[in-house]
Amino acid sequence: EHNPMLGWRGIRRDLRSPEQFRMQVEAFKRLWAAGYNNFGVMFPLVNQPSEFIQARAMMKEWGVDVEKATLGVMIEVPSSAILIEGFIEAGIDFASFGTNDLVQYTLAIDRNNEHVAEMYDPEHPAVLHLIDHAIQVCREHGVECSICGQAGSDPDMVAWLVEHGITSVSANIDAVPRIREAVARKERQILLDAARRNA
Repeated sequence: EHNPMLGWRGIRRDLRSPEQFRMQVEAFKRLWAAGYNNFGVMFPLVNQPSEFIQARAMMKEWGVDVEKATLGVMIEVPSSAILIEGFIEAGIDFASFGTNDLVQYTLAIDRNNEHVAEMYDPEHPAVLHLIDHAIQVCREHGVECSICGQAGSDPDMVAWLVEHGITSVSANIDAVPRIREAVARKERQILLDAARRNA
């Protein structure tokens, strides 16, 4: 493909290659049948709720109890952040931000391109606006919302996310101690601020 990052991958490939998608679903079914139920299935590169609805229907057709399975979406394109309420209405159990791609797609910047890499900014106001919008809608509907990608290993970004209501954070293994500290510090601050307001 000329531009694979904008091409045939993620959920769009699975929906058009049902035999490939079904192989993945069969692997999940084996895990569920063996008693493993502590995982969720996340659909990547979704653009609109209809893709989630179609994927969920295919899983149901192949014998998955979609009412019991934990199904969610990766928010890595602006449209999925903007349309998050539609995804919730479609039945997602969780959403996770793929910040690496969300930044690239929002700002039209290839972080691997040396000519524009310095413009790659996870804290760009437009990116933060999309993330905040999706978090608030998820919170209003009781849907878990997490983050992965490089942003989850940045203490300042994680502090902002905690302040805005993120449910959980995924960090690189070497960043876990400082991220744990950043989360604890921000949570203490939130509790102290709340106590002062109620005093």
